[in-house]
Amino acid sequence: MSNAVQQNCRVCGSEGNLRRCSKCKIAYYCSQVHQESDWRVHKIECKKFSNTSSMQTNNNSSTGNLFDSLDSYRENEHISLWPNLTPTSSHSPSSLLSDSGHGYLSENSDVSHYLPETNSYFAKDEQSEKSQRHFNTLSDNTMQICDDSLMSSHLLTSESRNEDLCKQIINDMNVYGLSVIDDFLGMQKGLEILNEVHCMYSAGVFQNGQIVSSALAERDLQTIRSDKITWVKGTESGCINIGFLINQIDSVVISANKMHDNGILGNYKIRERTKAMVACYPGSGAHYLMHVDNPNKDGRVITAIYYLNLNWETKRSGGILRIFPEQGGTVADIEPKFDRIIFFWSDRRNPHEVQPAHRTRYAITVWYFDAEERESARNRYRQYPQKVT
Repeated sequence: MSNAVQQNCRVCGSEGNLRRCSKCKIAYYCSQVHQESDWRVHKIECKKFSNTSSMQTNNNSSTGNLFDSLDSYRENEHISLWPNLTPTSSHSPSSLLSDSGHGYLSENSDVSHYLPETNSYFAKDEQSEKSQRHFNTLSDNTMQICDDSLMSSHLLTSESRNEDLCKQIINDMNVYGLSVIDDFLGMQKGLEILNEVHCMYSAGVFQNGQIVSSALAERDLQTIRSDKITWVKGTESGCINIGFLINQIDSVVISANKMHDNGILGNYKIRERTKAMVACYPGSGAHYLMHVDNPNKDGRVITAIYYLNLNWETKRSGGILRIFPEQGGTVADIEPKFDRIIFFWSDRRNPHEVQPAHRTRYAITVWYFDAEERESARNRYRQYPQKVT
């Protein structure tokens, strides 16, 4: 099957008034503003493709000067993205599956057929060096949840909205094993977070994503996942808005965990989480094959993913998060829409995949630990030499 170039704007998905990057000939934009905002991500892909077709690039100088001067783009320039946009009016949280399930869930009687085969990607040898490396990476990026940050988050989020969010998440997690909330922070705050992510990407701090499995060679990694990631506390310089996002997620998760009559969530004691993992899928079919976040009882119980993709249209851009709940019978297709957040169980209850993305796709993920399972995991790994730090 040929890899057809997606002829739509990499930023907004528009199909009209498109111009093509004169260097690589694969990226399209509707305006110079959108092209410049995506350059921090696209420049890596652009260099790769333009190097392999340098002769063609040299012979196509008549494409126009709109996209011919990007080599002089300043690496450290802080771009104010789309400054004319204003925050959207506040919306009540999306009701996800209880009221609009048909928008997310589709019948799939064959879902169980996929699961045994995908388990071959899951880690089976917890004593292996790669499994130890994964545990150490997770440990290096684990943090206590600060009570002070929770208090400040409550001041910024009305108690009634926070309570409504918690109740919805509790209900959805009990019934479906996942919960989706739209308009989580609002347009303006989302754009500020996106701007910080763009700046980090341009600084070169992103690295290839890793996997838990010990049975696969390094050369196979890109076949399984092709995203770029970096870990963020939220207190670093230039990450104040990402820190705000982390605090807001903390507030919702901890509040839901402490509420009365909170169903399955009441079985866990959540006191720790990871740093935020910022991920970029740089278009051109970037993906992550079906996997389980926590296949080996490493302590992670809740996965929270926040999306930063403006005007995302799945038919053109792909990039769906597809979840195969353990209960079977349904498949949840989650579009990575801007200012949307999803919560789901991190263990084998929710195998999932990121389908090929044909536009740059951003997500920020935080994992929350159950104290008892996390301590058990630490005890297991203390039995083995710390070969990898």
